[in-house]
Amino acid sequence: MDEAEFRGVGIPSSAHKERASYYVLGLLANSAGCQLQDPCLDYDCVDTTVMGSGSHRRRSPRFDVQLKCTSSVHTARPRAGGGYTVKLPADQYTKLRAPGYVPVRLVVMILPEGVEIPQVRSDGDAWSLDGFMLWSDPAQWLPLQPGRKFGTVTLARENEFTPTYISDLIKYLGDGGAR
Repeated sequence: MDEAEFRGVGIPSSAHKERASYYVLGLLANSAGCQLQDPCLDYDCVDTTVMGSGSHRRRSPRFDVQLKCTSSVHTARPRAGGGYTVKLPADQYTKLRAPGYVPVRLVVMILPEGVEIPQVRSDGDAWSLDGFMLWSDPAQWLPLQPGRKFGTVTLARENEFTPTYISDLIKYLGDGGAR
């Protein structure tokens, strides 16, 4: 089904991808014993916040998330040594890497090329979903050179966004870790 056909049925593929990435994030957070704050309107480069629960030295550990989802090799470009790169508009790149009170992660759901509506399949006792999620910490990004219109972010293949990663980050933040 092409974009025109999707629009004919009312929901563009970009909306399906956006919602799928949010729902997968919610499932991963739930698996880590966390919850998502209601989604934001993304005026400040934040789509939602992952909030920890339970006993921590610091109250309510949390981190913000900017979500992306793509099935295009032109958007998430595979790297020769593994992983991917994505380009962000300069203003978004700069805003995400700016210091803040709450740490932030860029999380990108990468779907197989050409997948327009992510599918869930049941394989007896388990479900599987197209694609996977990778994360990057904007605090580690280099500043943009003046006049640049885009910033390139490297998504290492080993930086898979999983329940273990989420619970480890929440524990680190709850124990007093910083950005």
